[in-house]
Amino acid sequence: MKKTIVRPGRIIKENTKTLVPVSDLKIGMHVTELDRPWLDTPFILQGFQITTAEEIDTLAEYCEFVYIEGLEDTWLPQKERSLSDKLRTRVKAYKNTSGGQQEYKRAGSIHSNARQLTRSFMDDIRLGRAIDIKEVKASVSECVSSVLRNPDGMMWVSKIRDKDEYTAEHSLNVGLLAIVFGRHLGASEEDLNKLGFAGMLHDVGKMRIPTEILNKEGSLSSEEFAVMKRHSQSGRDILMAHKNIYHSAVDVAYSHHETLDGTGYPRKVKASGISDFTRIITLCDIYDAITSNRVYKRGQSSLDALKVLYTNKGTKFDEKLVTEFISCIGLYPPASVVELRNGKVGIVISINHRNRRLPKVLLLRDGEKMPMPEQVIDLEKVALSAGQAHMIKTVVPNGSYGIRIEHYIQKGLTIE
Repeated sequence: MKKTIVRPGRIIKENTKTLVPVSDLKIGMHVTELDRPWLDTPFILQGFQITTAEEIDTLAEYCEFVYIEGLEDTWLPQKERSLSDKLRTRVKAYKNTSGGQQEYKRAGSIHSNARQLTRSFMDDIRLGRAIDIKEVKASVSECVSSVLRNPDGMMWVSKIRDKDEYTAEHSLNVGLLAIVFGRHLGASEEDLNKLGFAGMLHDVGKMRIPTEILNKEGSLSSEEFAVMKRHSQSGRDILMAHKNIYHSAVDVAYSHHETLDGTGYPRKVKASGISDFTRIITLCDIYDAITSNRVYKRGQSSLDALKVLYTNKGTKFDEKLVTEFISCIGLYPPASVVELRNGKVGIVISINHRNRRLPKVLLLRDGEKMPMPEQVIDLEKVALSAGQAHMIKTVVPNGSYGIRIEHYIQKGLTIE
């Protein structure tokens, strides 16, 4: 007999798993688990909806059975409700209005100005001066316009980084990621501006942290980490002292280290106390922090960062937003350094929207990891004749085998 729950709450659809043979798969089904370790297949990240017959064919090459997702009604207590319904209801499906190379040229100037502005207002905070909120909003608006035209241009130029300017450049990049992710979610242009603003200012409190702790080359002691954690409160206080500030930006600065399970800081609030904007900025913050070079550690690959988010979805991070974020970033985003199965290494220079596993790659290292004449290959075309040898084996961190993305972008490499 079913028990009736009378405390405040609601009925939701809960995911259930069903084991089915690959031969019974159909377009539209949502695959959640494989009959083998997912890293043994081209489907690096579990949890994807089948959209093409080719995806079923690829599954058949590696698996006999998979688990698909179904839905059934279940009770969700009030305290565990997700608050992210608004941004999951797409306001608009955006389409690119300019080509990648065309937008790259515009984005370069916009990014350069935003980069300088971010460094400037970080210095202002450190010196006790106020932030020019109007100027920041204007810069964010230009970034939003560029991302709406074509997000690839801005994401490409954002790869030019300086580890000695980590805090400022990380803040800018989180703002840009938030705009790109918001566009993917179909958020309104107004919300995109608020997301970019909140992302750009989420770490302003770090300017109140002693530089010997902020820039320490090595692990922080427990006492130093306790000091570092104060940046959330400091960021909230700094932004609240300004006029014409978005409330969402104040909340993000205060709460971007909170987690759904209540193990975050500074307040250890749980799911119902974490806003939509904060959930989004948190994912962008962690992704960029993992993939960035710092004075004390080398950045990891995009794939490594996505694995961290995926492993902690539903516990620390919003499960549906993690799935959407992985879909937004993709397995092999432009400017990824990738190693092919034949050992050659290169940089992804364009996405294949028909088959995301087979982008265009600029090859720079041969099978022995030695420099080779630069060669652009379309993996979709090459794979038809050369087979599995030209499939991507893995994504490696920027700087691997002497390949630094920034150097090639500065030499004129652009997206296709």
